[in-house]
Amino acid sequence: MEQSNMKNILAFISFFLLANIAIADLKYNPVSFILSTDKESYYEGEKITFYITITNNDKERTLPVLIPHTQNIGQKLFYLNAYDKANNTMLLRYTEERMLKMMVHDTGTVQIRYLKPLEQIVVPLHLNDFENYYSYQTQNASHHSLGVPLFAGVYKVRIAYSPNGISLGDNIYNYYNDTNTELPNNGKQAMPGDGDLSNFCTLKIKRRADTIVNIEGNKYYIKTDGYLFFYLSQNLTQITTDIRCHHITNLPPDSCSIKSEYFYSHFTDLYAEGVIRFDDGDIREYRKFSDWCPSYLYTERYNELKQKTHYELQLPDKRFYSVSYNQPSGTIHQETYCSTDGTLCNVTTYVYNKKGELVRKEVSQTEPCSVVEIDGKKRSAKRVVNLRG
Repeated sequence: MEQSNMKNILAFISFFLLANIAIADLKYNPVSFILSTDKESYYEGEKITFYITITNNDKERTLPVLIPHTQNIGQKLFYLNAYDKANNTMLLRYTEERMLKMMVHDTGTVQIRYLKPLEQIVVPLHLNDFENYYSYQTQNASHHSLGVPLFAGVYKVRIAYSPNGISLGDNIYNYYNDTNTELPNNGKQAMPGDGDLSNFCTLKIKRRADTIVNIEGNKYYIKTDGYLFFYLSQNLTQITTDIRCHHITNLPPDSCSIKSEYFYSHFTDLYAEGVIRFDDGDIREYRKFSDWCPSYLYTERYNELKQKTHYELQLPDKRFYSVSYNQPSGTIHQETYCSTDGTLCNVTTYVYNKKGELVRKEVSQTEPCSVVEIDGKKRSAKRVVNLRG
């Protein structure tokens, strides 16, 4: 059972990496997608315009591609992914909702555009254009959001082109999930089942000097203690760090990056997020967590040599997994699987000899959470008793 669990974890991590990294052995698609911005940098709350340059790189054939048109419901053809700026890890911070939710009744359509050899077209896409977010008149160019406010910082952004599931795409693509799959010779282009990816585009968002900012329809009042800046949902006379505080940063006005940068956000009923960095911008510690036990949703932690010491995530089956590493050997120190409510955790501690060879595994169980009833709902809370007995 233990080997099976480890295989499942490795399979999930491999899938996560493959889904977010451009894979060298993908079947060749002559149509490419390049993402760029219309400006070098933006201020918080400012409308961001991306350009998707679609190119037919084939020198002989005219090839079709889908582009947005009048579609107002259903699956988005293009959606955004925002990654952390760090170079010591590839960390997906935010991803866009894949379904359109515009306030119209007409379903509309996407459009097939035929590109001549080496021809290019440019498709605009807007972020933080909340005034037009639901407007069908924008032909969904403004219907893009990462689900949470994008505060000041530097991000690596790319778009996913996702025609699978859109009926018109079946006319021009053969979809595959395994590069070894033999595709029919029917003139259609090869396309990964989960879509194609653009390049990474650097997005720089600077902090405003204003004391009030509006990001995607959310108003924040900014207070400072002289070092940190607190984004509050109410215009309070004193700084608070309760649920009315949605963001904390040490970025000064007119900047998007500094040494020893600090970042904390709390998105009510979603999750909280904390980032501590090395001076060069790499991740020292990243935490995505909830208000309830088990709190962690995703964690990466590194030592001074940027060697990973801790990794945590919530698995697809809603259980929780964490692992700590001995460094510099990189061997596993402790591995934990917790139930979905955190009331039972199986902990495996790996014991090594002086040569670094595995001697034995020590298995134990813990109960880090207890279930309590709050406002008629069962919630997990951290236990305050000593469980080590």
